[in-house]
Amino acid sequence: MINIAKVKMIKISSIYTIDGNREINESHVQKMYNLINENGFADTLKVAEHNNKFYCLEGQHRVEALKLHNVNEVPCSVIDWLGYDFEEIQQYVIDLNAHNKQWNLYDYTKSWSDKKIFEYVHLRNQMINYQKTLSNGVVATCYDGVTRSHPALKKGKLIFINKSFSDSLTDTLSNMVAKFGKSKLPAQILRNAAKKIVLYKKNKYNLLNAFQKAAANHITINKEPLPDGDVSFDFWFENVVMQYCSSNA
Repeated sequence: MINIAKVKMIKISSIYTIDGNREINESHVQKMYNLINENGFADTLKVAEHNNKFYCLEGQHRVEALKLHNVNEVPCSVIDWLGYDFEEIQQYVIDLNAHNKQWNLYDYTKSWSDKKIFEYVHLRNQMINYQKTLSNGVVATCYDGVTRSHPALKKGKLIFINKSFSDSLTDTLSNMVAKFGKSKLPAQILRNAAKKIVLYKKNKYNLLNAFQKAAANHITINKEPLPDGDVSFDFWFENVVMQYCSSNA
């Protein structure tokens, strides 16, 4: 037997957000407002009931949009087979959100930080602090050494390789972008560099210093971004940055 949710009308004032879900994005609320304005609302919100309160598992942006339309009651699919275990509910929330397609790294980080896990709280703060200069992917790579997907991070199993160094690495890369601009130091290049530096087995600070000097010289002399593409960047890093590193060892 499969579980089937019961649909009932619920007062919108009785629907609450839940820890572990994404933050409300005002532009997405506006998008939902416009869609509802044009097409009406022919859907149900997915909610879980706990202690006589209803918590929105999927559709929190539509809730906010419906409030702007002064809607008092909405049809909801009540999912009553979940407990109130954080990880169980969180995974259900993620699965409901289009099989994870709409969740980005910040959403996962925010979700796990709601559980007060130190690594995620710190990573979330770093993503916020450096949002003007670094992508969330670059910041994440500085801490986990992964350039794509970040499977452990998404599953709540993030482990810092070296927090103190990663803090310095993030700050240094941010300062470089502030000085030379994102066009000269795009996110893909910074992710590749961060991975190589944070996973380096010897003196990471020496390698970071070498990368700073090599990047500054390349941009200043050639008036162009660092070599793009994994292959060309790897060749430049191994033959230029590592040479700087060796000479300063």
